[in-house]
Amino acid sequence: MSTVKATNIQEPNSATVNMVLTTSGGVAVGQNLSVAGTTTLTGSLASTLNLVAGTTTVAPLDFASGTNLTTAIAGGVEYDGTVFYGTPIGTQRGVIPGQQFFRLNANFVGTTAATAQNLFGVGVTLSSSTVYAFEIEVGMIKTAGATSHTLSLSFAGAATLNNIFYTVASAFTGTSTTVLLNTITTLGYVSTAAATVISQAVAAAASASTIIVKGTVSVNVGGTFTPQYTQGSTGAYSTVAGSYINIYPIGASGSNVSVGTWA
Repeated sequence: MSTVKATNIQEPNSATVNMVLTTSGGVAVGQNLSVAGTTTLTGSLASTLNLVAGTTTVAPLDFASGTNLTTAIAGGVEYDGTVFYGTPIGTQRGVIPGQQFFRLNANFVGTTAATAQNLFGVGVTLSSSTVYAFEIEVGMIKTAGATSHTLSLSFAGAATLNNIFYTVASAFTGTSTTVLLNTITTLGYVSTAAATVISQAVAAAASASTIIVKGTVSVNVGGTFTPQYTQGSTGAYSTVAGSYINIYPIGASGSNVSVGTWA
C-alpha cells in the first residue's frame, strides 16, 4: 500500500479516481485507479510518474506533434511529427530512434533465378519527405548450383527516392557453413538503389556469405522500400535465420539533417 492524496476528478470519495498524488510527490495517472477510501492506493507505486497500461485503442502516452525548442534543454523530449528527440546533456539534442525492425526466425529460402528477389520476404512502408537511417546484417547460404556468379544488392518498391547512400562489407566462401571466417572480403560504398555487385565471382556449388550494410535514404514520395538481391541462375540462396534489418527516421528531406550542436 502507498499513502496517497487522492485527486478525484470524478466524484468525491469515489473508490476509483483518474489521478492520484502520493504524499512523497509521486503521481499516478490513468482511468479508474483503485483507491481504498481516500488514503491508500491499491498496489505499489514505485515511480514518481506511473501510467496505467494502454489498450488496443488508447496509448498510455501520446505526444502531439509540435515545434522543437529554439534551444534544447537537458532532459527534454520533443516530437516534431517526424522524429522523437531527447537531450541528455546541455543543449545536445539527439535522435531517439523509432526503429522499425524485422528479424528472420527461420531461414528464408530464395528461388533459382537470375532476377532480383526479396532478401527477407518483406518490405517496409516509408513516409514522404523523410530521411531514414538503416542497417542490414545477413548471412546467406547455397548448397547447389556450380555456375559462376556474383551477388548484387538493390532496393525496390513504390517509394521514390531523392538519394541513397550505404556502405557494404561482404565476405564469401566456397562452402556452405554456419560459421564464416577468414574469407575474401569486399568493402565499399554505393549511392544508387539499382542492382550493384557486392561480391567476388562464386563458382562453387556450395557457398556462404555474410553481408553488412549501413546507410541512409531520403524519400521523396512515400511507399514500400524492399531490399533485394540478384544471383546466378543455378542453385537457390537462403537468407539465414537471425538475419535482420532495421530502419528509422532521422529528419526531413530536402536539406542537410543536423541534429545536435553542429556548427
